[in-house]
Amino acid sequence: MRVGPRTGALLAVAVVVAVASLGVSLVAPAGADAEDDLQAAQRRANRAAEELAAAQTELARAGDAVTSAQLRVTRLDARVEDVRRQVRELAVRLYVEGTAPLSRLLRLPNAGQVVPAQQYSHAIAAGSGDALRQYRADREDLAAEQKALEQAQGKQRTAVEGLDALSRAAVKEVDRLGRAAEAARAAQAAQAAQEAQRRAQAAAGDAARSSSAASSGSPVASPTSPAPAPPTVSAADWICPVQGPHAFSNDYGAARWGGGTHMGNDILAPRGTPVVASVSGVVTQRSGAVSGNAYFLRGDDGAEYFGAHLDSFGASGRVAAGTIVGRVGNTGDAAGGPTHLHFEIHPAGGGYVNPYPTLTKYC
Repeated sequence: MRVGPRTGALLAVAVVVAVASLGVSLVAPAGADAEDDLQAAQRRANRAAEELAAAQTELARAGDAVTSAQLRVTRLDARVEDVRRQVRELAVRLYVEGTAPLSRLLRLPNAGQVVPAQQYSHAIAAGSGDALRQYRADREDLAAEQKALEQAQGKQRTAVEGLDALSRAAVKEVDRLGRAAEAARAAQAAQAAQEAQRRAQAAAGDAARSSSAASSGSPVASPTSPAPAPPTVSAADWICPVQGPHAFSNDYGAARWGGGTHMGNDILAPRGTPVVASVSGVVTQRSGAVSGNAYFLRGDDGAEYFGAHLDSFGASGRVAAGTIVGRVGNTGDAAGGPTHLHFEIHPAGGGYVNPYPTLTKYC
């Protein structure tokens, strides 16, 4: 069937009216792109947090390797020095006894020749080459350990550079996440404003039609009863401790420098982001060289919560869930690194548990 221009236009109008009456939108909501951007930014930020945690573990291992190599070098160096001391004492004794040409030893041009010569005299005097072989073995071991130390220090430098680069990348991703969250909030606010305007216009139209019908004597249709309001939802029984753009990974149990273990999760967030009480309870504050500004929350749920590296403190004493107890920072041994909240959960009894499942559920 052929459709003329007028008929086609009428059909198009009819289709639009029909779709509108069914409540179907032909255009994606204004906030859809912003929401997609926010989700993508959150994934990138979480990935950056995961890579940063892995780099911290690698640096810890490199640091431990350097420490171990330094101890081995120090131990071997002390043993070699002890052999040198014994050789010097022996040379003096041999000279006193008249059995070694000490004057010739003292005329040698450098200490590197004196020590082997002294050791050789010791070997002859003892009637055995064991001391000389031990000395040579110790010197070879020392050279090997010094080389291993240099290699470990090189890996440590590489790990530090990698950690610095990933720290900067993580900070950028969290900043991008913050901008994406702000854009999503702005889009939602604009969409809500448009919806409110549409409802106001519809209400004004209904009022105008009612007034017109009343003046003409026509029966006035009763307005459609509004949908019942959704039931009020009570406050959550547990609240994410960082209230703002943030990212974290499952870094509980990761290696830390000095043979330590990471007993919490690091939640990356911009400096100054509010840190709140996850549950109601009693907050106490503390400051330390490692933790920096930190808080303990003895929760009414029986658990204890610990947060560290705060930029500043908030409320203390008896608090309700959601009360600001501090702001995200990088105080303590986190100085110079990305701003974050180190967060721990200690259930009743005082042990450690991995906060990650809880944070994933509520954050």
